[in-house]
Amino acid sequence: MTSVPSQKFVVLLRVSTKRQGHDGHGIAGQRRDINLFLQQQENPEVIKELVEVESGASSSRPVLEEALNLCRQHHCSLLVQRVDRITRDLEVLARIVKDKQVQVRVACLPYADNFQIHLYGALAVQEREFISRRTKQSLAAAKAKGVRLGNPNIAEMNRTRKREARTFADQHSNLIWSLRNKGKTLREICSVLNDAGITTRNGGLFHPVQVTRILRRSNNPAVPTA
Repeated sequence: MTSVPSQKFVVLLRVSTKRQGHDGHGIAGQRRDINLFLQQQENPEVIKELVEVESGASSSRPVLEEALNLCRQHHCSLLVQRVDRITRDLEVLARIVKDKQVQVRVACLPYADNFQIHLYGALAVQEREFISRRTKQSLAAAKAKGVRLGNPNIAEMNRTRKREARTFADQHSNLIWSLRNKGKTLREICSVLNDAGITTRNGGLFHPVQVTRILRRSNNPAVPTA
């Protein structure tokens, strides 16, 4: 059993896209369930609340890593609404629940320990794989009947998103390259942008991965690696 105190928490709220938040699994819904959980605890203390806009299957999760480091630093628990708000990658989840310095608490599973949380994660992976297979079979059956699948406007939508991403990169690349050329690290550049009130294209905080993407989309041939 872990010795991490259970009444101190780092709260992690995650959505895959900025548009999420209008349903029960958005930021507002997650915060509501987490607040209900905290109300049932004795003298809970939230060390920090972090909001992440990133896919749970992504291999680059700087906000999650920040949350885990805060848990280790302050000897507190990582609190999320549901297991899949941590990650959809079962290997990543296994690594986290095996970390002796981090206790995971799930608002919708208030009495689950790390072992049970890992089990719920494994069951969720099986459910998603079953749904995926069933969806593919349904689409194949529809296609065989002559049903036209897909959005006919998807190509133009993708081109529009790429243009918007390039425009956003062009708007901020000069400032970012100026900071980079002065020897600033990616994290230091993020701090400058966030402190100045500049947001990402989706309205969130800057993290190194967003800065790197902007520099890759800019015309400067050098791309930072750290």
